[in-house]
Amino acid sequence: MKTRLQTKLTGEEAAQIQLELLKDGFLKFEALKNKGIDLFLAYSDGAKSKSFFEIIPDGFEYFPQLGDTIGDRMDHAMKTIFAKGYEKVVLTGSDIPNLNQKIIQDAFDKMEEVVIGPSCDGGYYLIGSTYSIDLSPIFQTNIGWGKQNVLQETIALIAKRKLYVLPTLKDIDYPEDLVEALKYSEKDNYFFNQWLKENRGRVK
Repeated sequence: MKTRLQTKLTGEEAAQIQLELLKDGFLKFEALKNKGIDLFLAYSDGAKSKSFFEIIPDGFEYFPQLGDTIGDRMDHAMKTIFAKGYEKVVLTGSDIPNLNQKIIQDAFDKMEEVVIGPSCDGGYYLIGSTYSIDLSPIFQTNIGWGKQNVLQETIALIAKRKLYVLPTLKDIDYPEDLVEALKYSEKDNYFFNQWLKENRGRVK
């Protein structure tokens, strides 16, 4: 649940936005399976509704997020997938409208040790590594998750690693981000764009 959207929107509206972004993500990234990239979804407690599970397409494995902090949950997700035998794992958020197949493909192709995708708010929308690199010390560090210096602190902690930096993208955290999204959201965000169109008056 995107609680920071609820300064102007209801909890139901915030949940609907999350749902539309997820549906777009499923459509955009499903083809990656044909390129050797397996897809997994780590869901939060707030997503365990019937409507949520109904939108997950066949071929997407899913498991619950575990942990008290964002770092804990990312650490658990990375370890869960590496335990399945994968050599490279990439984590990304579901609230980045202009995240596309090329960026995900580049994350895997350009990764030597670590890859990161900065977000405009000082955090990052994507992080990934090879099996030989343990990111747990970073995830378990007392980083101010959700603050403007998360990216800077994370990069400082992986300074000795071979790092590839992806393009900077905007995510959806606050009502103002929805206003901006009206200007930049790409056309393949069908469900999200439809929501923006129908609720334009709500996000001015």
